[in-house]
Amino acid sequence: MMKHIYILTVILLCCACEAPLDLNRIDSSPCIMANTLIGNAEPSRIYVKTAVPMNSEDRSLEANRVYLNGQVAGRVMTFKDISTNFGQGTYEYTPEISPGERIRIEASAAGVPEVYAETTVPQPMDLKSACILERKKSFITLEITYEEEEDGYYGIIFHDTDISEAPGIQMSESYDMVVSYSSLDREILIWDKHKVEKDGRKRTLTTYLDTDHDKDSYDISLVSLSPEAFNYLRGCYMKTTGFASIGMSTPAFTYSNVIGGIGTIGSYWETRMTIKMKDQE
Repeated sequence: MMKHIYILTVILLCCACEAPLDLNRIDSSPCIMANTLIGNAEPSRIYVKTAVPMNSEDRSLEANRVYLNGQVAGRVMTFKDISTNFGQGTYEYTPEISPGERIRIEASAAGVPEVYAETTVPQPMDLKSACILERKKSFITLEITYEEEEDGYYGIIFHDTDISEAPGIQMSESYDMVVSYSSLDREILIWDKHKVEKDGRKRTLTTYLDTDHDKDSYDISLVSLSPEAFNYLRGCYMKTTGFASIGMSTPAFTYSNVIGGIGTIGSYWETRMTIKMKDQE
């Protein structure tokens, strides 16, 4: 039986995902790509460049510099240029934002249309309780209860340990998602709304995580995410996790809210706290 399963797996790996790809049929034009998640906790980096289709023979536009303008609730944003590669822009923004404020970022470069994107800074998570229900070595069962805002999306960052999904969680249809995101410089746990227990506006998440440390308390941040930020992080997870990492998953949806270009401009609000074992609260 095991031999038959092994043979079937090899056949599936070799031929199940084969499909011709004609790059000449890709209908697209050069445009600006912009990516960032802007938060309140630390300086945010905005990555921009001119993107040229894969089937284009003329790649000269890739060297064109991209320039940024932005506003937060009508106030002009100040960007610091920290670019190191010619033609690829990296800008840093020291946050001066408040929950509920609207952010608009515009980008322009020679030879391509101007683009823009908007996001609203989310409200802080309305936390009711948070604790570690159980710990077995580095594995913890975490429970948080909060009131959900309309269009509210949330995450948790552990500052003093790395985190990963516990065995068995990754292949589940009702999973939590641990996403590594370079702008946050650490992993963030996010979850689909169907994962939580509902009681009116109150939501309770119970999840099982693997940490690198055998501890009774952890330094964490509760993170409110704009819809744009959540969709971007979820897309990153779907493209790099489980069968996607070996090219056997359903093609993942690529989210973008940059009008006239590609990429994601999102926002988040971070609140720092310490979470402890339930009997130590």
